[in-house]
Amino acid sequence: MNFLFISETIPVDTHASSVVFHRHFKTLVEKGHKVHILTDKNSYKNRKKELLSQFTIHIIPNRKWYYLPFKPFGLLQKLRFFDYYHLYAKKIIQEEKIDKLIGYVHGNFLTAFTAYVQNKTNLPLISFFHDDTKELNFGNDTKSINDNTEKILKASYKVLIASAAFIENWPKHAHKFVLLYPIPTINKIRVDIVSKHVNKHIGYSGTVYTEIIPALDNFSSFLNELDFKFTIIGNNKQARYLAEKYKKLTYLPLFDTAEEANDFLLNNCNICLIAYPEKVKDMPWIKTCFPSKFIQYCVLGIPTIIIAPEDSALGKWCLANNWLLYSATYNIENIKTLLNLVSMNKGVTDQVQYFKENIFEPKIIQNQFEDLILDRK
Repeated sequence: MNFLFISETIPVDTHASSVVFHRHFKTLVEKGHKVHILTDKNSYKNRKKELLSQFTIHIIPNRKWYYLPFKPFGLLQKLRFFDYYHLYAKKIIQEEKIDKLIGYVHGNFLTAFTAYVQNKTNLPLISFFHDDTKELNFGNDTKSINDNTEKILKASYKVLIASAAFIENWPKHAHKFVLLYPIPTINKIRVDIVSKHVNKHIGYSGTVYTEIIPALDNFSSFLNELDFKFTIIGNNKQARYLAEKYKKLTYLPLFDTAEEANDFLLNNCNICLIAYPEKVKDMPWIKTCFPSKFIQYCVLGIPTIIIAPEDSALGKWCLANNWLLYSATYNIENIKTLLNLVSMNKGVTDQVQYFKENIFEPKIIQNQFEDLILDRK
């Protein structure tokens, strides 16, 4: 089958949604399918890594001498999309015999163009929806982004959501929504190495949003009393400040690949941490988002302490699945109890193993994706 993925977010082996697309599409081409990528020149130029040679890349210009300034709505949007479709997308679809479109609900540009292409071709469109636009503040662009989100959701026949909470926010399109967890990777290091650790070392690896700095600060203030080391692998200078504030905290910049970060966690940490603010209003998008880092920690076999509001998507998941290492508040006694559970309660290990093998296993998630994209179910 021939697929055309349209997005500014390029499928490369880095982080967040980019690496999710990379993993899914890589397996597709290994199984004989063809994946074409249609993106804009600026996004391609700013890519952090090269794409796999098995992907075919097509680039549309951001500027031409006759282009009027782009607007994400109205006549100026339609004029630009008319040009993109007739000079680029239409030719690709016809020459490459594209069977299906893949989209990504994100931003204010190619999201809407994906819907435009679907409307012109009537090709089936399946879209990823990882970050809920209703829970993010885009300032003056909020209305246009929500309008363009509506366009791609309407054009899609299936929408792959990261948590069930999206259904509550978009009831009009809920019948199209299918839960598909962000796919993790399997590291070459043997996972049972974690069981040998007795060094009391907590790890966090991934995007460090400014909104979670107070939560990390709050947690870090307990380190001396807990007698644990804490390493944050992230991308926020404010987290570096925390390492200056707390002697038992180390800050490392993000590694180039997820595999390198995973290697560090497996070699050094016997516990991982997800730390959210205690109230959803302090980080609104946690109402719907589901952290891919948690899935990765489980697949690595590392017990993960989760501190999140009960009305967040992750908090609801913890309550529904009776996650043993969950707290809704930054209470030192609660956290001490959770840390003790890691070493004293076999149920914690069994629970991590269950989700690792039965829910978050990469092959299971990839098969779920292929069932949907290939219409096997």
